[in-house]
Amino acid sequence: MKYFYLSCFLSINMYCAGQEAMTFESCLDRAMRENLMIKSAELAERNALTQYRASYGMALPNLTADGESRSSRGKEIDNDTNLFVRDDLIWYEGTLNSYFTIFNGFTTINTIKRTKRELESNRSQLQNIRNDVTIELAQRFITILFLQEAIAANKEQISTSTKQLEMAELKFSQGAIPESEVFKIRAQKGTEEVALLNNENALAINTVALKQLMQMPLDQEITLLTPEVNLDKLVVDDRDPNEIVNQAVTIHPAYQKSIWDQKVAKSELALSRSARWPMLNMRLMYRSNYQADNDEIRFEDQLDDNTSKQVRFYLTIPIFNRFQTNADVKARKFQYKQAQVFTQIEYNRLSQQVVQAIQDARTARKKNEASAAAFDFTQRSLSADALKFEMGRINMTEFNTTKMLYNNAQAELIRSKYELLFNNALVRFYMGDTFRLE
Repeated sequence: MKYFYLSCFLSINMYCAGQEAMTFESCLDRAMRENLMIKSAELAERNALTQYRASYGMALPNLTADGESRSSRGKEIDNDTNLFVRDDLIWYEGTLNSYFTIFNGFTTINTIKRTKRELESNRSQLQNIRNDVTIELAQRFITILFLQEAIAANKEQISTSTKQLEMAELKFSQGAIPESEVFKIRAQKGTEEVALLNNENALAINTVALKQLMQMPLDQEITLLTPEVNLDKLVVDDRDPNEIVNQAVTIHPAYQKSIWDQKVAKSELALSRSARWPMLNMRLMYRSNYQADNDEIRFEDQLDDNTSKQVRFYLTIPIFNRFQTNADVKARKFQYKQAQVFTQIEYNRLSQQVVQAIQDARTARKKNEASAAAFDFTQRSLSADALKFEMGRINMTEFNTTKMLYNNAQAELIRSKYELLFNNALVRFYMGDTFRLE
């Protein structure tokens, strides 16, 4: 027998060792490192950073080198005499060219500004995705904890109903109650089993979603640790929610992204206007050559004699391009105005979210207090009616009514507790604090 207990103890330890106990903080840390949406946004941010750094190259001159080797027979121009000859010629030439933009209608400056603003927009988008993943992770985490408690309550209810069914069947066999009372208990037990099944299915779905947010293998077993519920001063005070909406919205990364997108659109408008300005470019060139079959002049002397140094300026003045510039400027103006409108839309949307979060948190607090009182009352009523039912003072219908009220009050108490936990953390998160379930 002692070997049996030892094997059971070892099996339990091995099972617990195979599970990973995770707090919300550890889940969030893994999600920030492994989530695919975050990784994609990080790559986009790095690409924008590369484009921004590369845009400074537009302010620098470029440098190219060309080389040419030519071997000819028959009639050809002699590079030394500049006359046609019919001798075999072997000729080499090298050229260095450098182009520098002196003025291009502020295109370079506006391009650097645009890429900088695009970088900031991508950074805001990255933070916005991190925030979305954080909130979804918290929702899944809270839902799983709620379902685990709900499942435990379902099993307790089913266990109670099973005992009542056994007692009812015994009374029916003795002729103390009609068979309809037995059917009512069986129906109640069946309803509770269906509720258990639904909660177990929901638990499996949310567990899969939570693991996918963390990019965790689906077959890996995890145990979520339940945090404590503490009220936040911001939630429980009586201040007007509108006082803190502006602060919460202006620091929200989604709103920040809309601001940067608006600035990007403004840079695009400035770039389109650059086409109306003249362009001035400068070219620096150094060229030399030598003729390989010319033995009369040394190689060094040929390079010196054939050296050509040039400085050229190119001025391009736009006169008419079939109204393409005008149409492009108008289109960019509309895009800029759309960006301004979208910024206001985003402000309104986020304002509603913040106000809703504050109201939900306050409602959840009151609901939790009311649910606790209701649960305490139904729990006492159930204990009293259970004794009355055993003594035959009430029938099965009356007892089932009391039991259903107790089940509903218990489920509502569990739900309100986790709603308070989530909404309380969400308000703090909107105000710039770290998302903590505590």
